Amino acid sequence: MVNILKNQKGMNIVGQGGKIILFMLPSLIAAILVHLTYPQIATLPRSLSFIKPLGYGLLPLGIILWGTAIIQLVTGFSEGKLITTGAYGVVRNPIYSSAALFILPAVALITLTWVYFVPSVFLYSGVMIFIGTEERQLTKAFGNQYEDYLARVDRLVPFKKP
Repeated sequence: MVNILKNQKGMNIVGQGGKIILFMLPSLIAAILVHLTYPQIATLPRSLSFIKPLGYGLLPLGIILWGTAIIQLVTGFSEGKLITTGAYGVVRNPIYSSAALFILPAVALITLTWVYFVPSVFLYSGVMIFIGTEERQLTKAFGNQYEDYLARVDRLVPFKKP
């Protein structure tokens, strides 16, 4: 477990995560505060309650993708390996993807509040803004193996070809 705290191939396990989370966090805090303090503003019309089951479908998908990615990251990083299978075979950044495309939208749909779509957009945008640095580091560390991976697997949208 100590190996995950050490740099591997010039990178740490967090990568650009700190910047991405700091970029998105204010919008998440604002969404929660608006939802709790001004539910009349945050709430979608009851006539849209038919969309709740979609949220209940997205949530387990997001949790499975997120959990699998965390396990694979901790295992693979400590061994200094490039992970390109499992969750990372579906999307290059499954931790961010699961939150931005599945978990936060699921929370919005289940609670019938639009405000959780806002941090989802900020998270997606944060990844698009900051992840290039991490991708350059991975290209330097893994060379052609990572370049082939870039060509096969999309950055954030599962199963989409880049």
